[in-house]
Amino acid sequence: MTAKMRMGRDGEEGQITLLSIGFGLLALTLVLVVVAASSVYLERKQLLALADGAAADAADAIDYELYYSPDAARDGLPLSNASVQESVESYLGDSVAAGRFRALQVGRTTGTVDGRMAHVTLSAVARPAVVPWVLAPWADGFAITVTSSARAD
Repeated sequence: MTAKMRMGRDGEEGQITLLSIGFGLLALTLVLVVVAASSVYLERKQLLALADGAAADAADAIDYELYYSPDAARDGLPLSNASVQESVESYLGDSVAAGRFRALQVGRTTGTVDGRMAHVTLSAVARPAVVPWVLAPWADGFAITVTSSARAD
């Protein structure tokens, strides 16, 4: 009688172990995908912080030719695309944080539209910290792009 009780009613001994292993693998895969997505998100936030710093620095990079021009409007610090680009390149060259990013590039839209606000666009490649088989097609990384602005006053 005890052998029959151990065997179960339908003779399905050991099926719960297989089901538990399947659920464990599913949970592990879900955790790895969340960790990978979190690492890409955190890298994007770090790139945004770098772009914020570059935009703030570029907002102070006045174009001296425009500033000392006799017909210049004196309502603020004049910026030009060249002064913003030059300032961003200098800021990234001096920044230790810029060295942590793979394929860091300054976007083509970096500059000024109205001569008072500096727009900075940076792009890089973020590689997930853990690459489970679900993310294998993106093992080389995700392209991330951020834009930040600062006003020159």
